[in-house]
Amino acid sequence: MKLNLGIIKKAKFQKVLLLYLLLISVVRLVIFLVSEPIICPDTQSYVDLAEMISKLDLSDFDGLRTPGYPFIILLSGLNLKVVVLVQMIMGVFISYLIATTVYKFTNNTVLSLVASCLYSLFIPFLFYEMAILSETTAAFFILLSFVLFANIDNNQSRILPKMVGIIIISCFAALTRPIYFVLPLLYTVFFMFILARGKYKFPKILLYSFVSLVPLFVSIIGWSFVNWKYNDTFSIATGRGFAFMEMAGDYIELAPDDYPYNVIKEVYIRERDKNIQDGNPHIDTIWGITDELMEKTGLGYDELAKKVKDMCIKVMLKKPEIYIKAVIRSEINFWKTFGILIRRETNVSRPIKFVNIIQRSILILLQIPFITAPFVFFINQRKRENRPDSHKTLLIFAFAYILIVGVSFLIALVEGGEGRFAMPTFPLLIISTFALYNLILQEKRLHHDISS
Repeated sequence: MKLNLGIIKKAKFQKVLLLYLLLISVVRLVIFLVSEPIICPDTQSYVDLAEMISKLDLSDFDGLRTPGYPFIILLSGLNLKVVVLVQMIMGVFISYLIATTVYKFTNNTVLSLVASCLYSLFIPFLFYEMAILSETTAAFFILLSFVLFANIDNNQSRILPKMVGIIIISCFAALTRPIYFVLPLLYTVFFMFILARGKYKFPKILLYSFVSLVPLFVSIIGWSFVNWKYNDTFSIATGRGFAFMEMAGDYIELAPDDYPYNVIKEVYIRERDKNIQDGNPHIDTIWGITDELMEKTGLGYDELAKKVKDMCIKVMLKKPEIYIKAVIRSEINFWKTFGILIRRETNVSRPIKFVNIIQRSILILLQIPFITAPFVFFINQRKRENRPDSHKTLLIFAFAYILIVGVSFLIALVEGGEGRFAMPTFPLLIISTFALYNLILQEKRLHHDISS
């Protein structure tokens, strides 16, 4: 009887879900028809690499970008309008995955659709589907790998192919945004835990873990060879030294005056102060002056990046509080979410700005139960029931928590970050928060019923 009720309830959910997906698809279709792709400062570098790949000629490749997002542009025929369409299709699929995964853990139609709406109908996310930026693509691959991970079972006879599949998809995310090379490594740690719980012997756990990491090795080594061939550096991406200017740029006057630091400093201060005077954010100033700096210093792209990194480190060693402030600022930027881009657009109507601010506030509030969840969980520890579904919920929440919090600290410590860096993992935050708090409330009700 219970089984039949569950089947009927799931069938009703699927009907409602179908209508919901139709609605959000229509919303996206209208936006697609009445708007143009949003071009951002990073856009051209992705397009340039896509064009180089299409010509099989990387002779002008500077190594800054990895190939994940340029391949999406390439598969879209180098047509940016088609790229937006592809990203909107990804957005619908992300919304579907959020809804179905939350339903899997809550068995609640309303909660599932509310959770999905936090992504599907919120302007901060729709903005990235319209922008020629890598965030939506990264979010798609991260979420797809996460959903497959949430459905993995240590009793399955074909667990190794599933592990390898998850790692391959997570490598697509990493080749879109290199910071997510931590993703396959974290999956492997959790795979080892799952295999251990499944009574696999230690040599087999090591073998399966090594085999599953082969796609990661291929991804890193393969693209590093490309950079080695065209940029004389064996690394997944060049130019990372420029990011240090986001930490020390406000105090670059403290940098040494010898060559080439004096040239870099002069050009940077000029453009930084100009941006400040014009009321524009100056954190990305360095990225707009790399060509001028290469011309004036005679340095190549990667050499210039190393010099910028060196001078910024010298500044922060001279005044360590600069680094501490930069880390704190990066953490704040990460957790204050990513609606700021559209809020600053002068051609956006006031009602859309207002809705965006309201929605962004909701996303910020949602982060509070996520961040405090470990404390809430331990407070309710004594009321927990030892059920298989609770183990699965705790597993996926632990993964999402370690990934999101870990990435926020990693970004803050090594390069400084912006709010948009939080966007690709936000669907995981939504799913894990709804799943965990639903479990906590269920167990509290169960404990209360038993007590009474």
